Amino acid sequence: MARYLALEWDAREARVAIARPRGSEFVVEEAFSIDLTAREGEEVDVGARLSAALAGQDLRRLETLVAVGRANIELRVLSVPPVPDDELPDIVRFQAVKQFTTMGESWPLDFVPLEKSDEAQSVLAAAIAPDLVDQIRKTSKVAGLAPKRLILRPFAAAALWRRRKQDQRCTLIIDMLIEDADLTVLADGQVVFTRTVRLPQGADEEATARVLSGEIRRTIAAAQNQLAGKRVESVVFCGDNEAQAGLRSQVQQQLSLEVQYFDPFEGVATADRLAAKGPDHPGRYAPLLGLLAVESAQEQHALDFLKIGRAHV
Repeated sequence: MARYLALEWDAREARVAIARPRGSEFVVEEAFSIDLTAREGEEVDVGARLSAALAGQDLRRLETLVAVGRANIELRVLSVPPVPDDELPDIVRFQAVKQFTTMGESWPLDFVPLEKSDEAQSVLAAAIAPDLVDQIRKTSKVAGLAPKRLILRPFAAAALWRRRKQDQRCTLIIDMLIEDADLTVLADGQVVFTRTVRLPQGADEEATARVLSGEIRRTIAAAQNQLAGKRVESVVFCGDNEAQAGLRSQVQQQLSLEVQYFDPFEGVATADRLAAKGPDHPGRYAPLLGLLAVESAQEQHALDFLKIGRAHV
């Protein structure tokens, strides 16, 4: 039986989760991070470090699922004519080529339908540079991996939240990484807006809360056009309850919104060794567990730039 390896990386670290399917769910066997900090006089080879960390794994029986950050793609809400579903991909690509800043004809594109009326319909469309896809494939190949999926990271985290909590309120999810944070707005369980913001480095909790609160306000304001009169009711931090308690409290005071936390590993079956001591910073694994959840259930990912087994847009 094939197992899954979910993977993502940024400038500071790579994160890996390995799981085996169990019915329509999954059991996480491994979850760990890999330091990508450059040593003096060294140029980091991400593929080589992944390869070293995965030594001993039977990579032939691993299906690889990769998450890519919002900062690396073009993402925009497009308004298109109300056409039949089978015509929508061509219409979306036509509009995207005209309206996206840097997109070329050969760029992989995917989209999520939003609202539809008799006069028009809107979609959230995303495109990724072919050079970046090639780079991800080459890095994965060095590690002995071949990506089956390439999913936009905030959509993967949102998929996990939606499956575990089934909260239909308008919610803003915060996934805090080392240097960045993904801020993603969901309405009726669907992503309508997402952006990645820079976190202050070396700042204390109060300064971080102040910066983050400002970014949350800007995100809510920017998403307002996609909320059809709704308003964000709740802010959710992906992460550890105790470690983020002070930050959540300060953000709640500054925003006057309900602020809660979501442990991505809550309700997820894990191997005994992982159950005894989970990974540091569990919130950073929300996208990976979301990838595993959707793939294990054999459902369609919201945005997949590889679309293996489905027609390309």
